[in-house]
Amino acid sequence: MTKPNIKTKVVHSESKNAWNIIGTRPGSKYKIARVPYIEIKNSKMLTHMQRDEAFKHAEFISFCFNQD
Repeated sequence: MTKPNIKTKVVHSESKNAWNIIGTRPGSKYKIARVPYIEIKNSKMLTHMQRDEAFKHAEFISFCFNQD
């Protein structure tokens, strides 16, 4: 496997319940991955847990791309 030359960051999707891993360099691929989470209507605590877990997964994916 070759080492990708991509710098990324994690941002929340504007239209979906998901975290996006996006490229930061102009002219390169913009969206690398999407990590969705489930919004549970009657439970803010479970929704928060889902959102936090998805964020941790998105950070890990971003970290894998950003290693020097």
